[in-house]
Amino acid sequence: MARQKKTNPKTAKSVAPGAPDGKTQSGQTHAHQPDSHHAPADAKLKAKQEAFRKRQLALANKFKEEVLKRYKDIVKAIVIFGSFTRQDFHEKSDIDMLVVIDDVTARFTPEMKDEFDDRLYDIAKRISENMTVQPAWMLSEFWDMARIGHPLLFTIVRDGWALYDTGFFIPVRKLLELGKIPTTLEAVEKFMETAPQKINRVETAKLYMVAEDLYYSMLNSSQAVLMYMGLNPPSPKHTPLDVKEHLVDASLLEENYLTDLQNVIEFRKNVEHKETKDISGQQLDEFIQKAKQYVSRMEQLLLQLQKKKKETIVHKNYEVMIKAAVAALKKIDKLPPDPKDLPGAIKEQLIDTKRVDSYFSDVFKRVITMRKMLDEDKINEIPQRDIEMTREYVRRFVQDLRPMIEATQKKPAPKKKKGGKK
Repeated sequence: MARQKKTNPKTAKSVAPGAPDGKTQSGQTHAHQPDSHHAPADAKLKAKQEAFRKRQLALANKFKEEVLKRYKDIVKAIVIFGSFTRQDFHEKSDIDMLVVIDDVTARFTPEMKDEFDDRLYDIAKRISENMTVQPAWMLSEFWDMARIGHPLLFTIVRDGWALYDTGFFIPVRKLLELGKIPTTLEAVEKFMETAPQKINRVETAKLYMVAEDLYYSMLNSSQAVLMYMGLNPPSPKHTPLDVKEHLVDASLLEENYLTDLQNVIEFRKNVEHKETKDISGQQLDEFIQKAKQYVSRMEQLLLQLQKKKKETIVHKNYEVMIKAAVAALKKIDKLPPDPKDLPGAIKEQLIDTKRVDSYFSDVFKRVITMRKMLDEDKINEIPQRDIEMTREYVRRFVQDLRPMIEATQKKPAPKKKKGGKK
């Protein structure tokens, strides 16, 4: 059984996983004939499962044929493994495939290997979305794992089904079944070495995640405040500089918050460069507390800035609308001497006379009400959207009055100079 005959997928020979004698099994059959006590009670369900397995095996054989059509000169084995060759295969299971290639007679660069893996992936996905192809194994890699009794090789060789073999996969399987490939001390040591490395990687990843979240919580809240102030969002590198210039130096933010931001940035940098590999629980709690306080202060500062902006707009709305109305009334010589009579004059001389639209009567009342709430320190009760809309109406009010305000008396014609010709 050193080499499998080249046949079509319907007659391809393969080794049935778990077969103690290593004999071949012809046709698109499954790995095991189940014992009578394992037979499903429902014969119809069993038939359906068998039909599904045959369809999936046909897809695997199609993958084999496509790969051999392109790469037969370098392919040493094509193996199906995983749940298909075990007893836990079901309709949602993937078809797991492995290709072993010859890197002894043909040299492979890492780039060539990556390109080959990509092409295997494309072939598999064209055949079935449920087909998963492992990165190809090199022949030298296979023998290295066989030499030391690598657990992964044990799993693949023990459970795998060779759809195509040039004469090494099946013998290695037989040697494994006979106990001729013992697990070596080298394999044990290599596996043991990876255990603490994986834990260390998890710890490092956890520390990095903590550093990232602390960093971005403070960075993003800083950028949000600066953006609200009309500044472009600064880069992470320049955020501390902008915080200092626009918040600390402007007496909007206490300097200790800037120090906390700089400390977290430094902490994150040290973790990223692996200069800091571990911190105590107390240090972590301190960083978390500082970040919470910083974000809370940024939220508070944003509310302060929003309130200040509201106050500025409300005051400006009042000032602009009154000035425009006064200028218009003065232009038509209808400005009342007593400011208390101004609302009535606006209604009678500007709105009732159709010089401006009637809805500006409500706008004027709204502007007066908002200004009163500003004086009573109730500005937070006014939605930002209402203030912004009122500003737009005031702008339209001024725009409608501008022609009347800017109208000028027609200049009299210049008088002719006395005197005749010289």
